Amino acid sequence: MRETGTTPLSELIRSLESKLIEDGKWRELARRAYDAHIGWLHLPPALQEEIATAVREALPLSEPSLPALLRLFGSHEKAIRRAAALADSWRYPTAHEMVWANGRLSLAPPIVDTERLERALLLARLMAADGDATQRANALFRALLTLQPFGEYNRSTAFLAQMAFLQANGYQAELVGEPDLEQGYPSTSTQPLSEVEPRTFADLIDALINRYRDALGKAEHLLQERQQLVKKESLPATLRAPTLPVPSPAAHWRYLTVQDMVWLNTEITGAPQPFNYDRLEEATSYQYSYRDSRDLPLQAARFLWGYLTYRPFAKGNAGTALIGVLTLLEINGFEVHLPVEQAAEWLQRVAHRRMHPLSAIRQIIAASSHGRSEQPLQEVAHHLIERYKPALSQLDGEHE
Repeated sequence: MRETGTTPLSELIRSLESKLIEDGKWRELARRAYDAHIGWLHLPPALQEEIATAVREALPLSEPSLPALLRLFGSHEKAIRRAAALADSWRYPTAHEMVWANGRLSLAPPIVDTERLERALLLARLMAADGDATQRANALFRALLTLQPFGEYNRSTAFLAQMAFLQANGYQAELVGEPDLEQGYPSTSTQPLSEVEPRTFADLIDALINRYRDALGKAEHLLQERQQLVKKESLPATLRAPTLPVPSPAAHWRYLTVQDMVWLNTEITGAPQPFNYDRLEEATSYQYSYRDSRDLPLQAARFLWGYLTYRPFAKGNAGTALIGVLTLLEINGFEVHLPVEQAAEWLQRVAHRRMHPLSAIRQIIAASSHGRSEQPLQEVAHHLIERYKPALSQLDGEHE
């Protein structure tokens, strides 16, 4: 049963909310105070009195009181954690699950400030002990938006976390209409379920992304357009000006099709390979973006990550990803400066999450003075296959 009511720690918890937003040094105190707050009724009376007295003396909260409070809670950590475990039955997502959710949305390894993310998840819990599911879900949404721990898709990630929280804690949460990424999920639509939700947060978020990805992408795009009506010209370019391609105003990017990728894989492996069409189509579509499709390096990074993630072919996925992304860059006006002897390692660093794909793309490109290439795609790809044969041979030995 979930505990209700306030405790002598309520004022401390309220004070820590603003402190936690401003500075990460309060994170450990917030975690310990939260555990004592929710487990208050399960603490021995003598310990309750000791904590209450210390907290009264420490308020209003200031930096000099931080070490003393940390020592107090630290000296009783086991008892406090046991009490919190008895009292807290709310299911919250972990930092790992939030990183995974953002990665599924962004279609690339997330850019994340782990410390800010952990603060956001802790901030979401700092509320009255009798807060209901809707209040807690809203607090989770607001905390993620306030601290903005991800490089992109903070709003969609927060919206998904809010819906998944409701579902994980026994409430029906279905999206009606378009998602509101400024206000969050409408609480009026939540209905309690009669059965306990057995799925993990990862399962819940995965199902929500599969169902609402397009709606969330559209909402992100529209919101970004509204916010940039005045500011867009003042935003920094994704790349420095000297490294941007110079197509004419009427030019548009050239993309690889599913048929191009099947042909490319056959050329690299020497024979037609079985493939999963759904995975192949999904990976190829990573060239496009929910935002303006004018950032070719970002689109190339997504494309590279799509093939490394979905691996649609029975053989040759790594080589296909390498030649495919280099072809995409060259036909769209970028010169590729990736030494042959470093190509396999470069790709493996991305595949093993040791380098973000966008950083990897930016590392190897420069703008061509000729702009977008009009050479036939197959001619460009053949040239790259010949050039990178040593790297393809090295990648061919990998586990497919």
